Amino acid sequence: MLRQRLLIAVVLVPVFLWVVQLGGWFYIGLVMVMLTICTWEFRRIARLADIRQSMWISFVGVWALAGAVVLNNGHWMIPIVVVLLLCATAWHVFAFETGSRTPLQDWAMTLAVPIYLGGLGGHLLALRLLPNGVWWTLIVLPAMWISDTGAYAIGSWLGRRQMAPRTSPNKTWEGFIGGVLAGVIFGAVLAEIWRRVGGVSPEVIGWREGVLIGVLVALAGPVGDLGVSMLKRQVGIKDSGSLLSAHGGVLDRIDSWLPACAVSYYYIFWIVLS
Repeated sequence: MLRQRLLIAVVLVPVFLWVVQLGGWFYIGLVMVMLTICTWEFRRIARLADIRQSMWISFVGVWALAGAVVLNNGHWMIPIVVVLLLCATAWHVFAFETGSRTPLQDWAMTLAVPIYLGGLGGHLLALRLLPNGVWWTLIVLPAMWISDTGAYAIGSWLGRRQMAPRTSPNKTWEGFIGGVLAGVIFGAVLAEIWRRVGGVSPEVIGWREGVLIGVLVALAGPVGDLGVSMLKRQVGIKDSGSLLSAHGGVLDRIDSWLPACAVSYYYIFWIVLS
């Protein structure tokens, strides 16, 4: 299993980084495909909990909210949320009249999926579109991956105190601290490397920015990971899907990216670039 996971990672990670470097419609298309697949994987989780969300509202909502994050710094967000609320409410009133037994849960899931995936996932796009966005993205995502790897390695070696025993029994506080340290160290290293490669002013990107991004992704990433683990734990499944074989589903891979990219984006946009 470990060998298979490593082989898949060796193939997929360079391809993804190449698409990040390309940017443009290649990157936008890849992110939107990933979010669409995640929406379908949420459907699988919901069905196992006997929840019947409206898939067409969820899909359109994910695409619209992801786009709203990017366009005009989110000025379209509120109108889209209003339309989403009205459509979801009308749809589930109709579903209740025609026999739905769980209208509250169905309605909530229809709304939660686009807000979570679209609202957070849109920051994968917004981050890349920032000035020097390619370098910011190549700091945030690899720092997140390395933090996650550091948490796993330190947790496996020194882990004693469980962090969330009901949700994810293998996660420990020792691993969490290891993840923060790994994020801080490699965030600083990556920032200095990409600053020199990209010829970016040290007043914009430097080791200090890398350290803070490392802290942010190490704190926010586990929230996304644990949140999705909580949903899977409720319905009794290990993975959200099987598209990536030993790695599970797409949602299993990017659950920590979503909050990590969102908090990093606002740190960069509001503080570094202001």
